[in-house]
Amino acid sequence: MTLKNIWRFCISIELCIGLLALVCVAMAAGSFLLRGDYAAAINAVPLLVWLREVPVGASWWLWLTVILVALLVLNTILCSSETLWSRRGRAGWMALFAPQLIHAGFLLIVLAHLLSAYGGSMQQVVVAEGMVAQLPDGRQFGVAGIGVIMSPMGMPTGYSSELVTDLRNPAERFTISPNHPWFSGGYGVYIKQAEGYPYKRALLEIHREPGAGMALAGALIFTVGNILLVWLRSRAKESNLAEVEQ
Repeated sequence: MTLKNIWRFCISIELCIGLLALVCVAMAAGSFLLRGDYAAAINAVPLLVWLREVPVGASWWLWLTVILVALLVLNTILCSSETLWSRRGRAGWMALFAPQLIHAGFLLIVLAHLLSAYGGSMQQVVVAEGMVAQLPDGRQFGVAGIGVIMSPMGMPTGYSSELVTDLRNPAERFTISPNHPWFSGGYGVYIKQAEGYPYKRALLEIHREPGAGMALAGALIFTVGNILLVWLRSRAKESNLAEVEQ
C-alpha cells in the first residue's frame, strides 16, 4: 500500500463510519457487561478518575472507546485539512466551510467531554429543613423548605426545595425541582428525592460540569453546519434539475 493510499484511507468517510460503528459496539458492550460497584461509581466521579481506579478487566471497553474517539478526532482533523487545502479557490466559501462547521462542532463536543471527564465532580448530600449545606468551593446555602406531593396511595409524586442562595440575605431564594436545578459558580444543585415522613428531608446532588457550555456551543455549531449543508445540496439539486429541463 502506497503512502497516497494510506492518506486516502486516513481521511476517508469509510474510516469515519467504521470508527463510529466500533464506538457503538464498545459502548454497548460496556452497558451490558458492567455490573456492581463499578457500575454505580461510573456516574459518581469524573470519568478519568474512574478509569484510573477501576481495573482494566472491568474498564477495557471504555479505554477502547477513548482510543476509537481519539482516532475519530484525528480522522476529522485530517479530513478538514485535506478539504480546505484541495478545494480552496475552487468552491464558494459556504460550500467550503459548511462541512468544517460540522467538524468543528464535533471537535468542540469531544473537548467539552474531556474537560468534564477531568474536572467534573458530583456529590450527594441529605438535607432537612433549616439545614445549611455547602458547595465544594466552600460557599454555603440554606434549605428553607422541602415540599412533597403525595398521591392518594401515599406515594410521592413530586417534590421541591426552597434554597436560601445567600445566607447574608435570607430573602434571596430559589426553588428547585427535578427539572429545575439551581446553578451557581459553575455548580448545579439538583433535587433527586424527598420524603415527608418521619420528617421532611431531601437528597441533593451537586454537579460541576466545566465542559457544559462548550458542549452546547459545539452542538449549535454542528447543527448550523448540517442545516447549511442540507440547504446547499438542496440548491444544487434544484439547479441540476433546472438544467436538465432546459
